[in-house]
Amino acid sequence: MASFFRLLPEHNLVYARYSGTVTIDDYLAVVEGVRKDPDFSLHYKHLIDLTQLTGIKREYVKVMMAQARIAELVANSTSDILSVVVAPTPIAMEAASLVIRSWDKLDTPVVRRIVSNMSEAEALLGCRKGVLPELLKQLS
Repeated sequence: MASFFRLLPEHNLVYARYSGTVTIDDYLAVVEGVRKDPDFSLHYKHLIDLTQLTGIKREYVKVMMAQARIAELVANSTSDILSVVVAPTPIAMEAASLVIRSWDKLDTPVVRRIVSNMSEAEALLGCRKGVLPELLKQLS
């Protein structure tokens, strides 16, 4: 599994991409990497890209433990944190839904949305049309 993240302060955005088969350890590595980045702010929006995801390793207990850790990290946010997951395939939708469901019982300021393409993500994130494909091209 390959994971990649980049903070884009000029866009108030955290971008994370997962490809191949994802594990909860991959997910946590991105979370911790983002948290430790000197440019990180709780006020950034999050774009989670699952367009290259091909599989998930189901580790339900680890998911719940990870979500509790993330809930601690975002607890001090003074406003909502928007997290948009792009899940265009059945396996990506399954992975996104698994994570979203794991948040059901946790009270956090994170607002989670799942969309099927980058155009929908742009609209939710408040980006000008065509901005995300250009940004992602620069990150490749």
